Amino acid sequence: MSEKKKPFSDPRWNDTSKPKVIGYQEISEEDRAKYEKLSKEHLKKIGVLKE
Repeated sequence: MSEKKKPFSDPRWNDTSKPKVIGYQEISEEDRAKYEKLSKEHLKKIGVLKE
């Protein structure tokens, strides 16, 4: 290791890994309700929700 550089000064140690938005798509209220229902059914099936 070089004595001139500080430890952990390489860019790989300072990468924040922020997500990058590559697209956006609107979801209709009907689809949103359908997916919410499917999600709740699955959570009940695996025992997370107890309703």
